[in-house]
Amino acid sequence: MMTNTSTDHAPTPAGPSSSGASVLRPLAYHRLLLSPAQGTRWWRPLAVVGATVGLYLAFVLPLLILTVVAMEGTFGDRWIPTPELSDPSNPADMVVGLGMIALMVPAAALGMRWAGRAPGILHSVRRRVRWELLLRAGVVLLPLYALVNTAQFLVAPPADLAWPTVNAHTLLLYVLFVLLVPLQCAGEEYVFRGLPLQVFGTWLRSPLWGILIPVPFFVLAHGYDWVGQIDIAVFAVCMGALTWKSGGLECAIVLHTANNLTLFLFTTFSASSTLEQGAVDPMLLLISLPVTLGSTAWIWWWVSRRYGVRALEPVVEVARRGAACA
Repeated sequence: MMTNTSTDHAPTPAGPSSSGASVLRPLAYHRLLLSPAQGTRWWRPLAVVGATVGLYLAFVLPLLILTVVAMEGTFGDRWIPTPELSDPSNPADMVVGLGMIALMVPAAALGMRWAGRAPGILHSVRRRVRWELLLRAGVVLLPLYALVNTAQFLVAPPADLAWPTVNAHTLLLYVLFVLLVPLQCAGEEYVFRGLPLQVFGTWLRSPLWGILIPVPFFVLAHGYDWVGQIDIAVFAVCMGALTWKSGGLECAIVLHTANNLTLFLFTTFSASSTLEQGAVDPMLLLISLPVTLGSTAWIWWWVSRRYGVRALEPVVEVARRGAACA
């Protein structure tokens, strides 16, 4: 699926420029920790992982403490979370459940910045979020997934399907979904796609290691049966491949958000809907897999055309000038 192009190697001088400085060969996303600015210490990826875990625990602990306090009814009935944190009609469940995953974003980004001495590289090869890429992908993917998920919902509607009551509670839920679901999706992409690609990419040239090794962990993080696990595994591989191909996490985050956000919004139409995971109808694979694979193929083609790279080549960082690496 992926080939080792010249951009997959550690940075080497590409020859002197007209000004006398050496031009460093640009790196692919999964090799960015090998930039001379960071050095190539073998232990640096381990330090990044350790810092990310430590920061995440520091961020999530206050949220857990507030959750325990809220369970005593301190903040009112509306803000009493359930033990499973899986009730989409409960604002407290959404704040805690989605918030805990969203906190992975600052933990991973700061872990890479401080322990990896590489600010911004988890976002993309531009060392920043490429908002223009994210927004243009969203214009296509959000309507597509809204249409597909709406069709699925109407074909197999729940028994208690009904229009949601228009009140402050429903409005609050919609606001929480719109604000927190993209962050929840981003958190999973930073931890299960970006971090593994760059950690394993420091030691191994092929991006396949960083794409495939996290897949079982991502699958186990979801409580579906074997049908759902197939769907999740295919999704994980596609998101990892897109991250490598596009040179950043933006496209994977948008696709992930497009799917999850519409599903969360539909929970307000059914009181029996929960976020608990379990058995999945095998027939749903006939819809979900083609949509995932088709969306991935479209993004792959679009990114290749937009950045002028061949089909099996990744988008790489912009060539930089500086001293040759030792």
